[in-house]
Amino acid sequence: MKQKKGITMNEEDVKQRIKDYQQADGVKPLLCGLHSKHEKLYPKVLEQGLVLLCPNCNYTQTYIPDLFFDDGFYEWLRGMKRLI
Repeated sequence: MKQKKGITMNEEDVKQRIKDYQQADGVKPLLCGLHSKHEKLYPKVLEQGLVLLCPNCNYTQTYIPDLFFDDGFYEWLRGMKRLI
C-alpha cells in the first residue's frame, strides 16, 4: 500500500491509473528523464515499490505524481477515454 496526502491506495490500483493515463489521448505522457524521444514510461512494482521505467534505457523514476492518487482526476480521465 502506498500513502499520499492521507490517502492509502493499493499499488496495483495506482499502476492501472498510470497505464490508463499513458494510453489516453490529449494528455502529456510521462517520458524518460534522459531522452524525451524514448517510448512512454511504464509502471512496475519492484522491491522498493511502484516506479516508472523507460522501456528503452535504464531510467527509473521513483516519484509518482500526486494526480494518480486523486479520485477526481481519475474520474475525469475515465470520462475522456469514453469520449474517444
